Amino acid sequence: MSISLIEQLDKSRYNLIRWLTIGWTTWFGAFTVKDWIDNKLTLGLLILIGLVGWILFVVSLVNFLRLSGKVNADTRLKEALNNEMHQLYAYKSFLWGFATVITVICILLTISLFYNMPALMVCKIVLFFGISSPLIAGLIYNKG
Repeated sequence: MSISLIEQLDKSRYNLIRWLTIGWTTWFGAFTVKDWIDNKLTLGLLILIGLVGWILFVVSLVNFLRLSGKVNADTRLKEALNNEMHQLYAYKSFLWGFATVITVICILLTISLFYNMPALMVCKIVLFFGISSPLIAGLIYNKG
């Protein structure tokens, strides 16, 4: 196994996570914000942006799953790419995601003491931040 293949796959994994993050935040961010928009032109533009983000997200997810399958098929690649540092970064990213979800829920719970908020809006906000934060943390940790 050449070092260049491992480095190339590691860089591919980073790029796929980056595009997955961009796609998710664009798509679900537009999906979350569209309920607050009244202007039809702005709403149409937001839906178009969300559609582009969804396409980016799906394409990146399929490519990420293909890369993951390729890595898992070869034991040497799996050992080289899914080493202790990668597992540590995954755990740290999960920690950031968990802490973000708890924080967002506490903030929204505090806001709900003063304002009535629809449950669907709260769920969308928690889901957006709960998935975005581990993706962003994974990008930060894997950049090193």
